[in-house]
Amino acid sequence: MNRTAQGIVLLLLGAGALSSSAFSDLYLNYVQPGFRPFLIAAGAALGVLGVSVIAGEARAALRGLPGPETAPASGSRADSDDHGHGTPRVAWLLLLPVIAVFVVAPPALGSYTAENAASAPPPSSSGSDGGGDLGDLGGSAENGPVEMKIQEFIGRAWTDEKRTLEGRTVRLTGFAVANPEGEGWYLARLQMACCAADAIVNRVLITNRPEPEEDSWWRVEGTWQPPEGDLRSVRNHRFTVETMDGVENPPDPYE
Repeated sequence: MNRTAQGIVLLLLGAGALSSSAFSDLYLNYVQPGFRPFLIAAGAALGVLGVSVIAGEARAALRGLPGPETAPASGSRADSDDHGHGTPRVAWLLLLPVIAVFVVAPPALGSYTAENAASAPPPSSSGSDGGGDLGDLGGSAENGPVEMKIQEFIGRAWTDEKRTLEGRTVRLTGFAVANPEGEGWYLARLQMACCAADAIVNRVLITNRPEPEEDSWWRVEGTWQPPEGDLRSVRNHRFTVETMDGVENPPDPYE
């Protein structure tokens, strides 16, 4: 691969990073929102570097000077064959991930990952939260449903000994995931600390509504079904749905 081709690859990589971070929210399918400035900076740096490489080769060609790719090869004939013939064909494969960014950008993680990813573990009884008071939910039953993230709902269901969720209407948004054990289905949302590779799943079990299509997004309103006994012993917190509406995929699919 000659220097001009290398510059083109760098330029395309930079354009791909910028198109998914500076000009769209596509980057949210893979990393946390806080990474946006770094992606923009990296894309800009790659673009500038690519342009400088191409411009340098163009100036050398206009002056009639040989570029690095036309310089005499040193070493044995075997070295010449390896570097002059084998490497360029393989090096062009570097364009494949660049093309994929523009043509077939991978979607956000969904039901397949949720079925196989580790579930958020219940807090230990010795944890710093102590299973104590998490404070009031705010508002009142007369003021309508409480909007919550699924991870917040699960955390409160597991740890709030005062059971402030009981009897309150809650609104949750997530995607549908089949229950491999056959009872009902899950409304789920993936939570990531850094990037999609470390995602864990938060989910609530719904048994009073027919299972919708996997990966379809829903906004549900309903109530928590309080379990008997220790909250931390519950594997799947149950949710009784009162209303259920389909929604478009959110810009940020993770919590």
